[in-house]
Amino acid sequence: MLAFTLVVCLLTVSSCNGNYEKQRMLRQNLSEHYNPELLPILDINNSSLPLQINAKLFIMALQGLEYKTQILTATVFWYFTWKDEIFRWDHYLEYKNISRLTVKASDVWVPEVYIVNDVRKMPIRNTGDNEEFVIVKSNGYMTWFPAKELQTSCAVDVSKYPFDTQACTIRMEAWYHDNKSFVFNTIGSGIEKSDVHFVENGEWDILNLSAYPFQYQDYVDNSSAFSCIHYTLVLKRRSTYHLITTAFPFVILVALNLLVSVIPTECGEKLGFCMSQFLTMIVFLTLIAQEMPSSSFTMSYYTFIISLQILVSGITISIVAISIYLQTRSLEDRPSCLVRIMFSPIGYFQDNDRKKRCTRVRDSRQEGIITWLDIDRKLNCGLYILLLINVIATVSIFVFVIM
Repeated sequence: MLAFTLVVCLLTVSSCNGNYEKQRMLRQNLSEHYNPELLPILDINNSSLPLQINAKLFIMALQGLEYKTQILTATVFWYFTWKDEIFRWDHYLEYKNISRLTVKASDVWVPEVYIVNDVRKMPIRNTGDNEEFVIVKSNGYMTWFPAKELQTSCAVDVSKYPFDTQACTIRMEAWYHDNKSFVFNTIGSGIEKSDVHFVENGEWDILNLSAYPFQYQDYVDNSSAFSCIHYTLVLKRRSTYHLITTAFPFVILVALNLLVSVIPTECGEKLGFCMSQFLTMIVFLTLIAQEMPSSSFTMSYYTFIISLQILVSGITISIVAISIYLQTRSLEDRPSCLVRIMFSPIGYFQDNDRKKRCTRVRDSRQEGIITWLDIDRKLNCGLYILLLINVIATVSIFVFVIM
């Protein structure tokens, strides 16, 4: 029994050594007349079709879209396949038991591909310690899985923040080989989320992924064209966090502006309340502006609404200050005729009781006297109408324009 076990072990070791030796000899024979810098086509001049490179992009993680710098950060990997007519061994009978090899990307030809809108490093291929490997089959079909963390520029549209949808493009192009050397083809849809590796992002949801292969003309020589694929990611912001932290408090502050008309002018806190509202809106605008890009191409409706509230708060402070001043005027001081004419239309809305309003107008006509206190009441009535219209307009813009 012991002798049989020893024989089996010896045969296994011998088989492993033989397989290793065959792979070493195969690599040596294949590399002897192979140049990884040359296109792997036996006769380029007589070849009717360029080398077909099939590609598919897989999204592993979406780190986020930085609004301020307009940069999309994502972790991806590609699936490239093509046929190498030189690095193959299916016609060697002595290596028929070897179906595939794994070699370094620097030992075989791989396409020079660039992400032209990557702000850090445009080449897909890694070198040095992070060099990738290529899987080679006996019939010459190559499979390459380069992985990369992309930081691509993305022009954002901030108009409907925080309920916005963004479309970002990853531009993969060939620079040094034109369409006579090789062209890119998409596999299936060309881009999809990795079922195994994909990690959801807490701020952005991927609505749609698409790939568009095409060819663009050379910038110097219009007679040649280069192959490229543009990948488009449509992202929808998850707005729950922004609704709770910014939109909801903002609507409450706008509604609180109506309390200005309730607080009596004689109360010294009325002007202080208006000032606090004014300063709070400025803080809100500062917080939102810190997240927005410094661009004038698109303007956020949310920023516009906050700026409008600052304007309304400024008008409110002015009216309250004038109202406090009018409270200090004596009854003997009479408004001029021009002032009485200016404030007469506002007095129409001062009372809901039509009978009292008609009686007041009749008495003022008989006496011909309008005091500064009457103008003060009319000012506060006009302020209440302004604030009510402001609340209705703000809510309408939120519901029908932004959301």
